Amino acid sequence: MPRKKPYTQIGIRRIPCARCGKPSRYQWQICALDNLHHGVCAQCDVELNAAVLQFFKVPDWRNKLLAYKEKAREQQL
Repeated sequence: MPRKKPYTQIGIRRIPCARCGKPSRYQWQICALDNLHHGVCAQCDVELNAAVLQFFKVPDWRNKLLAYKEKAREQQL
């Protein structure tokens, strides 16, 4: 369930991913959704980051995404 205040590290794991329903690991907010905080699982977070990097035409976005995937994987261990 989205909310105005950010979730705690423990709280975010208790809600499903807004996209796929898996347990959330991260959260995000966007103006178009009233700046509410939404939970996002690790896999959807990586996909969301890929879309944003491409949208902003970030140079070398593929390598940046690979580095982010590795960082996210390490945090899950």
